[in-house]
Formats: sequence, structure tokens, C-alpha cells
Amino acid sequence: MIDRIPMPPVAPSAIRLHAWYRSAGSLLRELSRAINKGQTLLRADSSLPVGTSLVLVMSTECLSAPIEVQGTVTALRVVGKSHEMTLRYDFDAGVQRDRLDEALAGLRAQTRRPRRSTRVPLTLATDTEALARDLEVTVMDVSRSGAQLRVAGKRLPAIGAGSRLVMRHQGRGSGTQRPLRLVLEVRWVGPRRRSGGRPTQVVGGRFVDPSDSLRKRLRALLSFTEARPQLTLQALLAPLARPAASTRAAAKRPRSQRKR
Repeated sequence: MIDRIPMPPVAPSAIRLHAWYRSAGSLLRELSRAINKGQTLLRADSSLPVGTSLVLVMSTECLSAPIEVQGTVTALRVVGKSHEMTLRYDFDAGVQRDRLDEALAGLRAQTRRPRRSTRVPLTLATDTEALARDLEVTVMDVSRSGAQLRVAGKRLPAIGAGSRLVMRHQGRGSGTQRPLRLVLEVRWVGPRRRSGGRPTQVVGGRFVDPSDSLRKRLRALLSFTEARPQLTLQALLAPLARPAASTRAAAKRPRSQRKR
């Protein structure tokens, strides 16, 4: 949420809100949050009429020119001396392609070994109603091989290493609307904390055998070509049972050496 940006004394049609970010990663995360949520709450010292157009100008060091997001005031509420405006974002990735590629290149330059693939910071909400109504799952970043998620709710489900999050991915653009199955196997689980009065937990994992079609969609997500997919969490599966050590050892021995 953008907070406390003073409004310049110019005509509404010329209003441009400038925001500077310390890194390409923080800029891309805020861009993802804005376009995936579709709207944000803007607090200012004065208000603008509903229907006013604005431009969010996003800059960071690695960009030769800012990334611009179009916005429209859709609602207004005055609380004391604070003017709260609901701002709807509209973003055309094609128009901003060169600047997006610069930001992604800056992100890749910051990636260090042993990590092989770049994590792209995102803020992508996931529909969890099929699993639990009071659960909130947000994709925090994605790479070609896996993702990191933030889980929040009144009661957190039991998630451990080896658990599998079964999701459905559905794009909004032409050719991407067919639902595809996406499975994330949890590799690590962060400590439980409290945020906003609710328990929260961050987990990270790897995608399990993604299809070629799903890989293509992930590449589109990582490049911001597909910025608003619909993700639905369908099931949380317990870790797969692994064979006992003696059974695994026996399976590795040549058939002629196994007990009959």
C-alpha cells in the first residue's frame, strides 16, 4: 500500500506519482502486488474526483527510463484530515517490455551461486477457499524450479518438509485459460510468527514434474508477460512414505545376491 504521498498542485489530468526503489527486486514486487491485486489504497492530504487518471512512475537505478502504470480513482473516502482514494491499476506489459527486461536483467545480475536460477519477487494471492476459508496463501517469489509462499490464518495447517501443495493454474490471456495442475513439494519450513494478529509461516519448495505447457506459463509469469494468473490451492498432501533403509539397500543389491 502506498502511504502518504503528497499531491502536487497541478491539474488532475497531469498528475504523476513518482516512486523510487532501492533495487529492481523491490520494484518488481510492488509492481506485481499492484497489478495482481488490481487496486490499492492511496492516502493523501487532498482528494481527487472519482474518474481522475493518474500515472504511477516507478524508478530504480538499473532502468534507463521509469516503468509506468496507469491508474484511475474509483472511490473516495475522507477520514478526518486524511483523504483515502481507491486506485485501480491498468498495466500493459507490451508497452513496458524494454523497461521490464532491464529490471529482470538487474535482478539476474544480483543472483549469486549456488542459486542457479533467478528468483523473481512477486505478490500473488492464491484462492484457498477449497481448502480453508480463513487461510491466506501468497506466492512471494518464483523461479524456474520452485517458489516461496507465505501462509497466514487463524489456524495454520501442518506443513512440513515433503508436504505437497496441489494448485491449479489458470491464465487470463488467450491460450492460457485451460487449468493446469501445479504441485509444489515443500523443502523447508520457516518458523511460525505473528503478523497482523495472525500466525504466519513462510515455506519454500520445488515444482514436481511440471509439464511443458506449465513450464511455458511459468516463463511467462517470470517475465511479467502473464501478470495476473489465477492460482487455486486445491489440496495439501502429507509427505510421501519412503521405503525403510533395509528395503532400499536390498533393492540396490544385484538380484543374484538377494535372499530367496
